[in-house]
Amino acid sequence: MAVLKSVLPGALTKKRLYIWGKEYKNEIAIALLIVVIFLVSQFLSPVFLTANNLLNLLRQTAYTAIAAVGMYFVILIGGIDLSIGATVQIVGMTSIMMLVKGVSMAITIPVVLAVGLTVGLVNGLIVTYGRLQPFVVTLVTKQIMQGIVLVATGGASISGTVPEAFMKIGAGYIGFVPVPVVVMLVIVAVAFFMMKKTTFGRRLYITGSNQTAAYYSGTNVRRIKVMAYVLCALFATVSGLLSVARIGAFQPTTTHGGATGMELNAIAAVVVGGASLAGGKGSVIGTLLGALLYGILSNLFPLIGVSSYFQQLIQGFIILMAVLISSKGKIFRKITRGKEVVKDG
Repeated sequence: MAVLKSVLPGALTKKRLYIWGKEYKNEIAIALLIVVIFLVSQFLSPVFLTANNLLNLLRQTAYTAIAAVGMYFVILIGGIDLSIGATVQIVGMTSIMMLVKGVSMAITIPVVLAVGLTVGLVNGLIVTYGRLQPFVVTLVTKQIMQGIVLVATGGASISGTVPEAFMKIGAGYIGFVPVPVVVMLVIVAVAFFMMKKTTFGRRLYITGSNQTAAYYSGTNVRRIKVMAYVLCALFATVSGLLSVARIGAFQPTTTHGGATGMELNAIAAVVVGGASLAGGKGSVIGTLLGALLYGILSNLFPLIGVSSYFQQLIQGFIILMAVLISSKGKIFRKITRGKEVVKDG
């Protein structure tokens, strides 16, 4: 018995570690890759590991990571949301317009959050009850919102006096940590708890894995889908508020706050983090690590002299490889099987 007692805990620990490693193998791989990049970066650029640059890197990553967590919910159910960049833009425009005209933050922020929630609700209802492709629906809402922004502003920037408290939301610090980074960590923690410990999280997974099984298990599939789009828009709204608060102005014709292309960055972070575009697979931690990896590369490339054109090329290949890996070789098997290729059209 003494021998069993001495051996059993070790065996259980090894088994737990094996299960944990198998479950989070993708996250572990990304974390190791990030560590390797940090080790190599000190030989590539003396600026990269400085405190100021790392804080700036975390701040820039926070905007994408917050939006990516929202995108994760949508991709988990097998959907997509191409409108979050436009949501960030319309949120930035609305908030600055109201604040410049003297509207208090106590009114502005709830109004802006309501705008974002409305966008997500409209997307979710049309996709779910209209039974339309999410790609088409969110692409259309993206175009509509971008049109509203351009019509409302005439393509001109909006600037003026905004409350200092609002500026602190985007440019301030809690201790030595930027406020957006703190918000990001809180959102990631809440999302992680939601997915691991709540019924809603389990229903998101099962809806993405098998909608029929989800329906027969008592899950209101339509409600879950709508909620996923609402959460996606909500987190995009938070990201938009943080980014516009950093500069206290709005420019609709530039890549303000990363709004232009935000949806692609968010999708990239989720997919690189191990999620499947078919739904039912992925994790909040993987999404955070994917956003961090994407942010590190975006920060490091200019420091070592890589042009913006090559940056887009390399980032595109990273996304492509992540998609191929997430497909578990299905694409390659179809290519090598002539009958399947013909059958698939």
